[in-house]
Amino acid sequence: MKKYFKLFTKKTVFPVILMLGFILACSNDDDGGGGETPATPTISISGETAIIGKAGEIFSVDLTLNAPGGNKELVVYFGGGVLETIPLDVNATTFTYNTQTVPSDANEGQNFEYEFLLADNANQDSQRVTLTVSAAIYDTIEVGGETLYDVTIPTDGIVTDEILLITGRDYHISESLSFGAGSTLTVEEGVVVYFKTPVEVTDPTVGLTFTNGAGLSITGTSTNPVVMTPTTTLTGDPQPGDWNRLYLDGSAGSLSGATIRYLRTEYGSDGIRLDGMDDSNTVEYVQAFKAATEGIYFTNGNVNAKYMVATNSTENGFRLGSGYAGKMQFGIAVMTERLLLDDDTYEVVIRDQSTAIIANFTAVGPGIDVEEVYAYRFRGTSDGRIYNSIGASFNRRGVRVDGSVTVGGTLAGPTVFAYGYIFDLDSQHFRDAPFGGSRDDMDGTINNPFFNNVTSYEEVVDPDTMEVSYNPIYDTIDGIGTNDFIPDATVTAKENHDPSTVDAFFTSVTYVGAVENEAGDWTVGWVKNPDGTIR
Repeated sequence: MKKYFKLFTKKTVFPVILMLGFILACSNDDDGGGGETPATPTISISGETAIIGKAGEIFSVDLTLNAPGGNKELVVYFGGGVLETIPLDVNATTFTYNTQTVPSDANEGQNFEYEFLLADNANQDSQRVTLTVSAAIYDTIEVGGETLYDVTIPTDGIVTDEILLITGRDYHISESLSFGAGSTLTVEEGVVVYFKTPVEVTDPTVGLTFTNGAGLSITGTSTNPVVMTPTTTLTGDPQPGDWNRLYLDGSAGSLSGATIRYLRTEYGSDGIRLDGMDDSNTVEYVQAFKAATEGIYFTNGNVNAKYMVATNSTENGFRLGSGYAGKMQFGIAVMTERLLLDDDTYEVVIRDQSTAIIANFTAVGPGIDVEEVYAYRFRGTSDGRIYNSIGASFNRRGVRVDGSVTVGGTLAGPTVFAYGYIFDLDSQHFRDAPFGGSRDDMDGTINNPFFNNVTSYEEVVDPDTMEVSYNPIYDTIDGIGTNDFIPDATVTAKENHDPSTVDAFFTSVTYVGAVENEAGDWTVGWVKNPDGTIR
């Protein structure tokens, strides 16, 4: 026995130890202890990482799970802390999260951020992924194949708080809205607002009205303007007057601080009307496209404006009336066809008791063969002044002054059209006013006190009576004509006139017209051509 035990202990100890080690290693591999650590779990969002959720309703997001060590739980974070922890099936590869509701008191476009983390059975955590839920407070509606957010109409259409229309969504307004004290409309860049067109368009009442104490902020950009248009632009055959208008009525004196920038209105009864607005308001880069009556319509007040376009208005492109005493610079009035068949149509009218001062306007008409479409008119008892401006391609009446308007005959006014160009007319370039200058019959001297574009006179002999008369000859501008308001090259006003010497509001320039040249075309990207294309 002693001999056997001795032999065993000497010759078999090392192999036995090796065998026991192998058995233990296999055992450790089986229960997961002591082997390689599984790969870190990952989690991702299937689809968009930013979604829209209706206020007061549950939102849903699909998650993709990858946990080699087996799923343990989903951890949801909100507001900087853990919102909830959800146990997961160990082998699941997807999970739909749908346990939370967008707050019912959320504002339009208010963002809520949720983070998701996947924990595995090896006590490892994934990186977090973020989901942004943007609140929508309006139901959606389908119009002409487009999904629009249908603005809720308050009782009697009277708004008492804020309406916010955000970038990335287009909206539908089915009834007129009236904004008064304590209410505000904010429209972000790129928003299109569609106004419901009645089946019978006899009284286009759907529009927006702002009165005392209301706030308005419209902030488009040159590449992403705000657009106000009727639903017929989606359903087919839009016509002037398919909706009412954007109307700011500050006649009682407390509508101030509004901002309107890069806005295009289409097919309204008026393009835009401002009444009694003061110069605390900002109005610039506005187009009225195919308005049924007036394109740009300012009455009373002294609000100033720059960079405005009226395209194919049925009646007047710009109407500045009543006691309007503001200033406007860089205005374009385009008419390619006569739409009002029973009355005269003027592109720019200063009327009533207005004392408006405007500079750098360009009015182009449909050509000398289209009758009763005219460029500029002073009427009523107005005392308007116009500088560095152009009128071209009209049948007649480049500048008309009614008999009740006082001209004065010099640059001192009260009524002035100076340092401008009127050309490409059949007749009556300057009617009933001395703006075209005169020729001294005795020595042939040309008198041009308003420094407009009369350069010389042509002798004309009547073949029947042999009487001699003299017709003025007008300088023209290459590139200016029907549907073209950009000159081929910069044209400097006579005497290098700078409108900023008239009033500090005006930008200091010495060229004539609204656009200096092609390089300075401020209409690109947001203004519509008469054919509906974007410039």
